[in-house]
Amino acid sequence: MPIAGTRARSVVGFLIFCELASGFTQGFYPPLLKDFAIHLGVTDADITWFLTVQTLAAAVCVPLLSKLGDIFGHRRLLRIAIVSVLVGTLITALVPSYPVVLAGRVLVGPLAVWLPLEIALVHNRITGDQARKAIGFLVTFLTGGAILGTFAAGGISLISPDITITMLAPVVLVLVSAYAVFFKVPESSSRTATRIDYLGFAGIAVFMIAALIGLRNAGTAGFLAPSTLVLLGVAVVVFALWVVWELRSAAPAVDVRLVVSRRVGPIYLAALCFGMVMFGAQAPISTFLGSRTEVEGYGFSASAGVISLVIGSITILATVGAAIFSFLAARIGIRTVLLSGAVLSAVGNFLVLPLHGSLAGYLVAAVVQGLGYGLLLGALPARLAELAPADSTGIATGVYNSLRTLGGSLAGAIFAAMLGAALVPGTTHSSIGGYIAIWTFCGAAFVVCFLALLFLPRGDSAADAPETAAAAAH
Repeated sequence: MPIAGTRARSVVGFLIFCELASGFTQGFYPPLLKDFAIHLGVTDADITWFLTVQTLAAAVCVPLLSKLGDIFGHRRLLRIAIVSVLVGTLITALVPSYPVVLAGRVLVGPLAVWLPLEIALVHNRITGDQARKAIGFLVTFLTGGAILGTFAAGGISLISPDITITMLAPVVLVLVSAYAVFFKVPESSSRTATRIDYLGFAGIAVFMIAALIGLRNAGTAGFLAPSTLVLLGVAVVVFALWVVWELRSAAPAVDVRLVVSRRVGPIYLAALCFGMVMFGAQAPISTFLGSRTEVEGYGFSASAGVISLVIGSITILATVGAAIFSFLAARIGIRTVLLSGAVLSAVGNFLVLPLHGSLAGYLVAAVVQGLGYGLLLGALPARLAELAPADSTGIATGVYNSLRTLGGSLAGAIFAAMLGAALVPGTTHSSIGGYIAIWTFCGAAFVVCFLALLFLPRGDSAADAPETAAAAAH
């Protein structure tokens, strides 16, 4: 039953705070990794697993918890996910043992399923343009929270007498989110009447873990390293067997036919391409900006502050784009917004090719990129929620999130290989040709994204989408 008026705004407001807390938590830890490594007495190489473990845990739990939300209730699973994150952040802050901290990071993994479950709650209770606006605000506060968390980490660490106290900051926001979800957010009404495909979910977990670890290894050891080939080979074999199983299952974990259908397939392909650039290109941005012209022959000798300014500018503009997409969709249609986002993203990445010689030119390209990313950040999950069957919104958006993560890992490995292939003999840096290849790849990824989105259904009515999606599922 849709909620109207003040109650709807109140519910969305509480969910928006949850996404602010989610973004804050995600943005808070990376700037503190060096200090935390010293606190725990581990090496720089060891501390990289602090983020990797959470990514792997998210890859496993997002599809499962999203589907369980469709079956047992999205608020119920959101409560479980929030309690898990709360315990994980407490362990991270209070237990000075790295193995135990890594176990806590596993418990933080369900942070990635908050947004899919919240989108399902919104779309189950609010219809039409209001649902689009609500989803836009969720994404806006997620990215805004990440920015806030990044700056807060630096500010709190300066005034905090102890790293343990500093690390308690995310706990406060997660605790308030738990109160909101336990006492202020109503349960969704739609349910998927089905049994749980345990083998299907196990297949997803094995595939994602093998693929992500394999791609991480490819970024350091190379794609042809025996360990990389074994892991990626396992991922390919498991994925193939999983697809066969899902196609034959009466109640699959993921409806493969729907995923590759013209109705939602273009969104999933766009999500993969988007994730490759949005999450995979951050390291090349940093290394290029920090390169020294007198040594490498390119770059701006940028300090960490300048690099943060550029990356932060992209993120801030992405936040703006996510905030305004629903207003644009109401005037020009959400399909046009999606296509515009893909075009701006492609143009922004291709602009780096002629403008990379000056920092001002690079910033111009970053502005265009950020606006394009923001339109896609907001419009892709919103349109997916409209087109997916009403009783499968959770798993639909969960798969979307997983594909973005997988795309980022894939691109990270590809970009590392590109820079490795362009390594200047006798040095530790790559030639400018490696970066040109990366920028070309990123622009081409958004061209593919644009072409995929051309195949989306032309109907732009947010009110009609759930009915057409339900009809298509039968």
